[in-house]
Amino acid sequence: MFNESIRYLKDSDDAAMTILVGGLLIIFGFLIIPALIVQGYVIRVLRRVSDGDTDAPGFGDWTKLTLDGLKAVVITVVYALVPAVLAVVFVGGGVALADNAPALGGLVAILGGVLTLVVGLAVWYALPAALVRFAEKNTMGSAFEYESLVPILRDGEYGTGWLLALGVLVVAGVIASAVGAVPLLGWLAAVFVGFYAEVTAAYIYARGYAEADEHRLQKGSEVEDGQPAV
Repeated sequence: MFNESIRYLKDSDDAAMTILVGGLLIIFGFLIIPALIVQGYVIRVLRRVSDGDTDAPGFGDWTKLTLDGLKAVVITVVYALVPAVLAVVFVGGGVALADNAPALGGLVAILGGVLTLVVGLAVWYALPAALVRFAEKNTMGSAFEYESLVPILRDGEYGTGWLLALGVLVVAGVIASAVGAVPLLGWLAAVFVGFYAEVTAAYIYARGYAEADEHRLQKGSEVEDGQPAV
């Protein structure tokens, strides 16, 4: 999976143009629309890879990319709201209690912080799968169909892919930071490294999801046939 992910964009027919366009869009991401287009492109990658297409897409149909990017941002915000609300409730509650019962207020804040951290990690783990499912089904509601997502999240293939994608992003971040230390040209190069890493991670997420989903379907078929699911 790792070797294929590294070559995914590089081996495409329009690799140079795709990387150039992606990097330029990130540079102008402060204008919002370019950033949405990049996110839409990531969704397109998720959609194609999860469907078994090994050819990296281009940046055609920018309206579709923008809309998909906007939907992806909305899904991400909704997921992020869960730990954010927990943090506000528990930290706010801890502060409110601290005036009359400092020990209790501190305990509430600490427990709330731990709970927020755990939920935040869970959201971080689940979000890529939710985005792949959205890309696959092409409906925002599918990103919140937890009964379908849970078997994916529990599958070792998805977990391995998630960790591998995390490793790619971390290494790319280190490289981008080192390259970005060079004035101007280094910063520009770091942007393109970041785009390449984002596409590579998207490939890994989608492959991990697809393999986990295949396991889910196999288990379901075995149960329907009266055989024990292994």
